[in-house]
Amino acid sequence: MSDDAWELLGGIFLVIGATFIMLAGIGVVRFPDIYSRMHAAAKAPALGIMCIGIGVALSVRTTTVIISVLLVVVLQLLAGPVGAHVLARSVYYGMRPPMDAVDELAAADEEASVTDADPAPDDTTDP
Repeated sequence: MSDDAWELLGGIFLVIGATFIMLAGIGVVRFPDIYSRMHAAAKAPALGIMCIGIGVALSVRTTTVIISVLLVVVLQLLAGPVGAHVLARSVYYGMRPPMDAVDELAAADEEASVTDADPAPDDTTDP
């Protein structure tokens, strides 16, 4: 392929990635509850950064840039879901927003607190 074709393909990926990130920002502003907002803030930017990384790698095409882009994309894909999970847990324990379905985490917490409250059996016997 010629250099112009690589530049065009890289530019298309850059526009697609920027569009995903823009839509994520709109979703954060427009969605009604905190869980929908976290979903918009975690999922779409990860795909957007992947597309931007592919676009930059196709446009520049040097080894150091490709390695740097790969590192950025991998770290984003690792850090994004972990950050969203930590934020969701803190919102759940801090605010307790209303839910439309069964709260399985509350049931698991209650079950864990019941098993923690049970005294351990005493293995020593007094004769």
